Amino acid sequence: MKAGSIQSTILAIAIALGAVQASLVSAEAAGARERMLEERKLVIGIHNRKPWGYRDEQSKQPSGWHPDLLKAAFAGDGIELDIRVTEFGALIPGLLAGRFDAIASGLAITPERCKQVAFATPDLKVPDAAIVLSGNPKRIHGYADIATNADTIMGAGRGSSVVKNATSAGVSDAQMLLFPDIEANVSALRAGRIDVAVFSSPTVIGLLAGRGAIGLERAVPFETSDDKANFAAIAFRLEDADLRDMLDERLARLRADGTLTKLMENYGFGTPETVPAGITAASLCSR
Repeated sequence: MKAGSIQSTILAIAIALGAVQASLVSAEAAGARERMLEERKLVIGIHNRKPWGYRDEQSKQPSGWHPDLLKAAFAGDGIELDIRVTEFGALIPGLLAGRFDAIASGLAITPERCKQVAFATPDLKVPDAAIVLSGNPKRIHGYADIATNADTIMGAGRGSSVVKNATSAGVSDAQMLLFPDIEANVSALRAGRIDVAVFSSPTVIGLLAGRGAIGLERAVPFETSDDKANFAAIAFRLEDADLRDMLDERLARLRADGTLTKLMENYGFGTPETVPAGITAASLCSR
C-alpha cells in the first residue's frame, strides 16, 4: 500500500473513532427528558408497595398511584413505564446512581431529600394514620395517647417521616420499634411486640384493602398536627429539572380537567388527601 493510501486510511479510521466517541459523549450527556422522548420509555423506581407503586400480579405492569399518574400525564406521548423494584431505602441511591430516571413510589417531600432530588409538584397530602388490632384495645387515637402511656409501643419504618412526627409529638425513643419494611411492622403488631403500627394514610388504606387485613383495623380518628402532614411527589435527579418541569405542566392539566380527582377517587382518596392551594415543592423544601 502506498504511503498516501496508508495516511488516508489512518485518517479515515481516526475520523470514525472520533465520531463514535462523540456519539458516546453525546449519549452520556443527554438527560432523562431527551432519552424518554427519543426512546419513548421512562425507567421508574418503585418499592412494590400498594397503593404507591407496585408490579401488578396478573399483568406484571406498573400500577399504583404514582405510576398511574405518570401514565395519565404522558398518555399522549406513548411513553412506556419500565419499572425497577427496590427497597424503599434504596430508591434515592438508585436514582442518583442512574438505575432509573424517576422515583414513582410515594416519596414524601422533606428539606433533607430536596438537597438530593428534584421533586415535582406535590400531588397528594399524606397525613399519618395508624393500624391497631381489631377493637383498638389501648384506645389509641393519636400520638398523644402513645406519648402519655409509657407502656404503649409503636412501630414505624426505619427512616420514615412518621418517626420524626412521633418524636415531635413527645413519643420517646424507648416507645418506638423501627422496622426495615411494612411486613415486619405488621407482623410485630400481630405478635404483640407493638401496640400500634403507624404509616402514611395511603399505605394504611392499601394495607387494609388487602387479603392480610383480617384482625386489623384503622385507628379512627388518629389525631396529628396539620403542619406535620407529608406531601408526596414524583422525584427526579437534580440535573433532570427539565423533565420535572415537563411533568409539572402535565400535572396542571390533569388538575384542570378533573383527571387528578378521578384518579384519587379510584384509590379511595378524598378531601383529607387533597393538596391545599399554595402548597408547592419549593415551600415544602424550605419549611
